[in-house]
Amino acid sequence: MNRDRAIKYFLVWGIVCLIANLFCTQAAAFGGDQGYWENWVRQLANDGLERFNGNYPPLYVFWLWVVAQVHNLANIPIEKGALLKFFCLWPVYFGHVGLVDIASRLVARFRLPNLFAHLALAFVALNPALLLDGPIWGQVDLFPCIFGMAALYCINFRGLYKYASMFFALALLAKFQMILLLPIFGGMFLRRYRQSWRGLPLMAVAIALVFLPFLVAGNLSNLLTHAYLNTTEQYPFSTYNAANIWMFFVGNTSRDVNPLFGLSPEGIGILLSPAWIGKILFVIVSAYVLKCALFAKNLRRTFELATWEAFAFFLLLPGMHERYLIYAIPFACVWMVLDMRKAWPWSLLVTAVCAMNISMINGFKGADLWTYVSGLAILCFVAGVVNNFAPKAFPNLVKILEQIPFPRWTPYAVLCLFIFPMLISEIVGLMPVNVELRSNQFFLTDLPIDRFTQQYKTPRKGRAVDGNALSVRGQQYKNGIGTHANSELYFKLPENADTLEFVVAIDDESGGSGSVRFSVCTPEETLWTSDVVFGNKKPQSGKVYVGGKSVIYLKADADGDNAYDHADWLNVIVTTRQ
Repeated sequence: MNRDRAIKYFLVWGIVCLIANLFCTQAAAFGGDQGYWENWVRQLANDGLERFNGNYPPLYVFWLWVVAQVHNLANIPIEKGALLKFFCLWPVYFGHVGLVDIASRLVARFRLPNLFAHLALAFVALNPALLLDGPIWGQVDLFPCIFGMAALYCINFRGLYKYASMFFALALLAKFQMILLLPIFGGMFLRRYRQSWRGLPLMAVAIALVFLPFLVAGNLSNLLTHAYLNTTEQYPFSTYNAANIWMFFVGNTSRDVNPLFGLSPEGIGILLSPAWIGKILFVIVSAYVLKCALFAKNLRRTFELATWEAFAFFLLLPGMHERYLIYAIPFACVWMVLDMRKAWPWSLLVTAVCAMNISMINGFKGADLWTYVSGLAILCFVAGVVNNFAPKAFPNLVKILEQIPFPRWTPYAVLCLFIFPMLISEIVGLMPVNVELRSNQFFLTDLPIDRFTQQYKTPRKGRAVDGNALSVRGQQYKNGIGTHANSELYFKLPENADTLEFVVAIDDESGGSGSVRFSVCTPEETLWTSDVVFGNKKPQSGKVYVGGKSVIYLKADADGDNAYDHADWLNVIVTTRQ
């Protein structure tokens, strides 16, 4: 009976979770972190593991290597954008659905009332902090937490002790911040040392298998140095946009070695700096958590301790980022499911603080979502109409679905059915448009820009005005000019020039905004003018006769204000008389 309830819960909330993740992925990512993924994937695509020098632990680097090979096989450029973000987030999608799976099993096992079970699973599936950090921001902090949760789960049950150490090692190999679990895991490991030590050989095998590719590539030492040793010195600040104790007392990006209370850095003053006080306070909290873990008797207490240890990690230590409270969220979700009465207010508060801190840096934004939100509004209205005229339609549909014996892995299968076609669609869309020129044709970009006027930045050949790949509605173009309204680009044509063909559009980097009217002109007359071209709309094409014209200029005029008017001239082809 419990198994059937768990499956029904998971079928509903697992699918809700994956739809929420895929929907939020369309929002604007945090550009700085996407730059890291772009750089590392490019390294792996060009040089493999041999010369990789990113500062990320090896387990996720393997996934980036897979992403790099897909780019190589499909022969598509590695750029910040929808495909890179989407593909890099696959471990997060499966991790979040897996977290809902775990929660579904637990609410069924502990027989939560139906209403409370659905409320708890909704909190896990639609947790705003997890959605803001993963599919919106584009980070993968949930990925190591799944291994940490598995380690804490296994160390609680005799039949699973042998896997606990392996999962804990994998958590550290996914992200070193999982060291925060050491007091809990260590305390429970020591309490059960007569059985738990038997998992050490399996842990050693897992570590060896993860390190082996880097060892063979001759890059293991460099990887460990960048991913573990150097990262502690990367941001030597009291806090890096993190709303913790040091933001309150010291302020943002203050050096973590500056003494408090106006003391001199000489002598004892250095011991009263965030670097020292934060570490001392965290060690004190960790020692207390270790003591509690030695006497923890159940899964509920284990995840409660993990939640507060992760909170202390964020709140007390210097050098924290705005996202690093996220490590408390998965443990808080499980704790709430296990102890609904006691844990729900704390889980909500931790989630609220984490979500607000993340959204202050990279909130839920992105014009690409307008189409999806519009579709959601239409679906809601249609569903309301159906419910009004046929109130039994949805209850009857639910009864029919409940009678179908769906297997437990259905949400994972649905996730795969979503992401693989999406990947293929993204790859096909991002393959640059190739144009085969005849012997009497050449691209206008082969000629120098004689002179130009442009109100924002400068025109760029082969790139959009802000430096990204030329892209319109996800379709990339190898040849063209990225400019910004208002602008005029002048070219001197050869004497035998006959016609000019081109495509005009607003580049995707405008975020779906912008409106421009394009024109092809000579100093004497206007040869062609487009309709107003809007962001996130199909490009327009044109063809004009330029015979006898020695100078032409490509003109982009703002339709009203020129905010986000990233105007692209694409595949501009000159045909000459033979």
